[in-house]
Amino acid sequence: MLFKKNKFNIIPLIFVTLLFNTALIAEERVKLYQVSSGVLKFDKGWLTAMKDVGKILEFPVAMYIIEHPRGLLLYDTGMNVAVSDDGCENYWGKGLCSAFQPIQKRDEVIDSWLSKFGYKVSDVKYVIYSHMHLDHAGNMEMFPDAVHVVQKEELKAAWWPEKYQAGAFVLKDYDDARNFNYLQLDGDYDLFGDGKIVVLDTKGHTQGHQSLMVELENTGTLFLAGDAIYTPENESGAIPGITWNTYESMKSIDRLKMLRDTHQGEIWYSHGIEQYNSHKHDAYYD
Repeated sequence: MLFKKNKFNIIPLIFVTLLFNTALIAEERVKLYQVSSGVLKFDKGWLTAMKDVGKILEFPVAMYIIEHPRGLLLYDTGMNVAVSDDGCENYWGKGLCSAFQPIQKRDEVIDSWLSKFGYKVSDVKYVIYSHMHLDHAGNMEMFPDAVHVVQKEELKAAWWPEKYQAGAFVLKDYDDARNFNYLQLDGDYDLFGDGKIVVLDTKGHTQGHQSLMVELENTGTLFLAGDAIYTPENESGAIPGITWNTYESMKSIDRLKMLRDTHQGEIWYSHGIEQYNSHKHDAYYD
């Protein structure tokens, strides 16, 4: 009798409550966008030593925009905005531009991607860097109010690189960022303490390279490799062509593969052409 008497009040109330809870859960999900800072055109042998040497290809430069309930974050910021629209030689210089041949349009710079998805540069709370090479940390100075998450050894390598490494670090990308707020790491780090965004120490490509584990409700666990694994050939055993320490690089590749298997997740490469083209880039993964 009670249900019948109040049926016009109870049912809508339950329905509204369910809708509210569903919307709340959706808002609390981690969302991830994969985008690219244009492409680099160079010899594939640089990525896969002794394999496909002389094969010139255009490689995507992957970046990630990640929305967590506790803040918006980025994983890498791509090539500097000044490189856009044939501006490379005025910024990188003729040597680097000839070697890497960047192709980046202005609307492929990280601030343009943020705007496309409804965010502002000032919304970004954390910027996590795989490492500080010219195609991964180029727009650090766009985010003066963010917390910059980087391995301490990487900061040393970027500001005072060994001579044989100096070419891939462009000091102009971060010479005005010395007083930024850095979260300097020495190994793995769970950014929010909930297992959703975990920085992984994957040194080898550089002294302080780090990958990112992202746990998504529907997509599953992703391992954003950065340059720890350039391509599927590296995952299959091909030695990375550009690396600070080959031994550490191969250890990091093995580590990512073991974690991938443990979590039944996926590894996403930094410069994998076929994989990148198979992904969506105009909507988020959750």
